[in-house]
Amino acid sequence: MVGGSVIAAVVLVDMARSFFLLGDSGGSMARIQAAELAVVAAVAWAASRRLVRPELLALVLGTAVYAVTIARLWLLPDSATLSVAYLAILLVGSGLFLPWSTGWHAGWIGAAVIGTAAVLAARPDIAVGADGAGTLLLIVAASALVSVLGHRLWQRRLRHMLEQQFALRQLSRYARRQELHVTQLNRELNRVARRDPLTGVGNRRALDEALAGLLDQGARLRPVRFALVLFDIDHFKAYNDEHGHLAGDAALGRLGRILRDVTRGGDGAFRYGGEEFLLLLPEVDLHGALAAAERVRVAAETDRGGLPVFTVSGGVALCDPADGRDPAPLLRRADAALYLAKRAGRNRIAADELSVAMQRESLTEAG
Repeated sequence: MVGGSVIAAVVLVDMARSFFLLGDSGGSMARIQAAELAVVAAVAWAASRRLVRPELLALVLGTAVYAVTIARLWLLPDSATLSVAYLAILLVGSGLFLPWSTGWHAGWIGAAVIGTAAVLAARPDIAVGADGAGTLLLIVAASALVSVLGHRLWQRRLRHMLEQQFALRQLSRYARRQELHVTQLNRELNRVARRDPLTGVGNRRALDEALAGLLDQGARLRPVRFALVLFDIDHFKAYNDEHGHLAGDAALGRLGRILRDVTRGGDGAFRYGGEEFLLLLPEVDLHGALAAAERVRVAAETDRGGLPVFTVSGGVALCDPADGRDPAPLLRRADAALYLAKRAGRNRIAADELSVAMQRESLTEAG
């Protein structure tokens, strides 16, 4: 397509030159070149649409240009030297710059030599400079030989290089697909590695990472207000002994589902260990944390899901900026609050004393 566009531009310039400067013979030549231009345009259009093989398009394009050059020899014998130079360039260039197969190239060279011989048989008076017609045939034959040798020496290397580039492109696409697949697998593995398989909530590793991220953000930028709620299934050992371990596992799974259902998008639910679960609630005060914990407690008591009823107790603790990046004090206070709930009779929610004091101080400052 690019070659056809370049040739079309050259033909237009030469056609205008023939029409305006060379008289009647130039007018005839211009009409022949107009036909050539139509062929070139048709070939460029076919190439852009990928309608036929590119080798056939190259053969048609080369034959059209070659035929017009021979016609120039016929009509404008005074420009024979220039026309022969065109023929030589066309023949040699077809071997050095067109990456077509040996069969197509040989067919093109044979057609060009036969066409030249036919023209010389019809017009034996055509001369190249002061020489006879035999010189033209000799020049065409020599150019054809150079084209064949050049095609064998260079085009095989070029085709080999193009094939290698194509193979490398295919390998690169395959590598990108594999890389995407591996990335998806790694993402899935990371997700699985941070999920508790029984309950579907995050595991201890995911909890540690989430806590570290919040505490690190609070230490670097500004204090992050968040709360922990530590839940424990009441009398879980007795529940297992009475109903069996399968029922106990089902109860753990149901509590995990309840935690996922009642939490907000930014909250995090984790299995802390055994029958203990933990809610991580960013950007919430004590009242909001107590309300979220109460929703979990009520859902666990009322949403039986075909299982024997069980209850949960919860301990709520607010993050204290004075703790810095150490999550241990916050976890200890949540555990202490859970102990308070159990001492108060279980199936209830409690908060530790520091969190209550922090909430009271926050309300006082707001007032």
